[in-house]
Amino acid sequence: MKLRYDSIGFALKTGDHATKLHLLEFLGLLDTKEAKELILSLLEDQMSNGGFPSRFNERIAGITQTCRIILLLLKCGIPQKRLNAQSAANFLLRLQRDDGGWSENPELTIPKEAIEVSNRESVTWLTADIIELFREVGLGKSEACKRALSWLRRAQNDEGGWFMFEGAGFEGSDPDSTAQIAFLIKNVYGEDDPAYLKGKKLFESSLDDVARDAERGYYVALNGEKRGNDIYHLTHLFLSSLVDKNSRIEAGYDLNDKRVEKIVKAIVDSQLEDGGWRPFWSEKSDPVYTVLALKLLASLGVVKVGDLRAYVLDILGK
Repeated sequence: MKLRYDSIGFALKTGDHATKLHLLEFLGLLDTKEAKELILSLLEDQMSNGGFPSRFNERIAGITQTCRIILLLLKCGIPQKRLNAQSAANFLLRLQRDDGGWSENPELTIPKEAIEVSNRESVTWLTADIIELFREVGLGKSEACKRALSWLRRAQNDEGGWFMFEGAGFEGSDPDSTAQIAFLIKNVYGEDDPAYLKGKKLFESSLDDVARDAERGYYVALNGEKRGNDIYHLTHLFLSSLVDKNSRIEAGYDLNDKRVEKIVKAIVDSQLEDGGWRPFWSEKSDPVYTVLALKLLASLGVVKVGDLRAYVLDILGK
């Protein structure tokens, strides 16, 4: 399998600072002038309360953005004890909800189209993101982290999955959240943990479904509509976000699994002529999901990181 179009050029041309830095970090190009400038730019965005501007309102700190930007900066070498990381963690600690989880910042107004997040109810995938951050900054055994993990365990439903948040409007489990949380629980408690085993069983079923959709070229949405495969549908079981760890690839879900092979073929085939990939909510290619697709394909050995790195260096004139 081979990519037909220039995904690197698209991501560098259209991505925001965080997206471009994600690309340079995973290609091992943090020593470039461009990466150092991007790191500095993100650090300058940090607000006085320790948070980072929300994508919904840049004047208000967003919990999602704060968590994910600090996770990115830690991957880029910012020390965990540096004030930037500690103040971000303190900001998040102050906003932990009574049940142990996290929602988006209650000060924000969440647009109707942002169906994946709430500022009134604890959100499972966001809580999992913050647990990952706390584990990175030495708070993995803190009471806050224990309370968050306890809430996630309580939130698991009878079929072994997790919802996004109470009242999200969807029946049953959310495959994206379920995959992320199940493998987080494995990383924390081990592969024999009952919650992980139940979640993994549901993950396997979801993987069967996506492989079937990949092969036939479409999936059936919750409203019964047939939709052509898009990059979100094809990747959400493996990488929930750019900072999500490749724990599912590390668990052995690779090209030797025929289901993964079918999904990867569909990803390659769905690349658009501008070099990017399109999630279901957009008519255009999305730089974030383009970098996410590249990370997944590189992790699976479909594209070579060395080739991508050499191409970026050529673009940067190195």
